Amino acid sequence: MSQPIYDSFARVYDLQHSNYADDLPLYLQLARELAPGQAVLELGAGSGRVMLPLLRAGRRVVGVDESPEMLDIAREHIAALSTDAASSELHCADARTIRLDERFGMVVIALNTFLHNRTREDQLATLRTAREHLAPGGFLVVDLPPNDELSFQPDDDDYQIEATLIDPSTQTRITKSVASSIFWATQEQELTYRIVEERAGQEHEQIISFRLRHVFRYEMDLLLQLAGFDEPRWLGDYVMNEYADDSERMICTAQCH
Repeated sequence: MSQPIYDSFARVYDLQHSNYADDLPLYLQLARELAPGQAVLELGAGSGRVMLPLLRAGRRVVGVDESPEMLDIAREHIAALSTDAASSELHCADARTIRLDERFGMVVIALNTFLHNRTREDQLATLRTAREHLAPGGFLVVDLPPNDELSFQPDDDDYQIEATLIDPSTQTRITKSVASSIFWATQEQELTYRIVEERAGQEHEQIISFRLRHVFRYEMDLLLQLAGFDEPRWLGDYVMNEYADDSERMICTAQCH
């Protein structure tokens, strides 16, 4: 089995994204609508960014991710929570195949995570995992880019600086650049990250590349139907406005048949 992609830059990913909070009010609002005691399952939990506020709000959360390095960081963040935070579990597993002995009020696939499913079989397997773990009346939330996202992405394979970070544990400076190529025939975007860390007066470079498969709205409608979900509700932002031509996000919520 190959090493999970995010193992190779888990620390950098967490430094860059740990303070991203735009989507958190949405998940907190949806969690408030769950019945008392119902837990949340996150597929692609990463370093725990979405899990942490849900735990602070008193909701039990179970996270699944294939990257041990990301989950190690998530464990550190969870351990730093106050002792009255709700309970949690972390599972290092493939979201397409994992089966747990628990049913959940909400299953979350946050912030483009679903795009890592590059084949129809992978997409359906992940959605069926979500369905199998939903309690009666529970619902799935998938946060996707809008239909026209690929049109606005660079297609020149040139590096652009995405983030400049300081690791507080080492005080080293990290520059993360990204190059993008678009493959319209397969609805794919190839991202190549160049990560340069300055340590002891020397630069250490790391190159990481992978592809994402973008999904359009009505394609996702059909995938959800094939996976056993009812017709979804489509939202266009994190304050739950309806999806429209100028929406910044494409978020679906769906229940099982």
